[in-house]
Amino acid sequence: MAGKGFRVRERHRVLLTIHALLMIFGVLVCAVLNRRFSPDRFWVHWVALVWGVAFLVHLWVFARGTLATMGKAR
Repeated sequence: MAGKGFRVRERHRVLLTIHALLMIFGVLVCAVLNRRFSPDRFWVHWVALVWGVAFLVHLWVFARGTLATMGKAR
């Protein structure tokens, strides 16, 4: 049976992976929409910037959660 720390790290890893895949897909969709409906105005970089910041916050939470479960005495 996996320990609590392992389960926490695994949950964070899965959520971070899902977030990264959604971010890539979402930015690609926004880029296509930007190109199709408003090629004269480039706005997709703002979407990518905000989503990238959200991803970095998620990564920071993941790192803190992972480090908090490591190195404790048994």
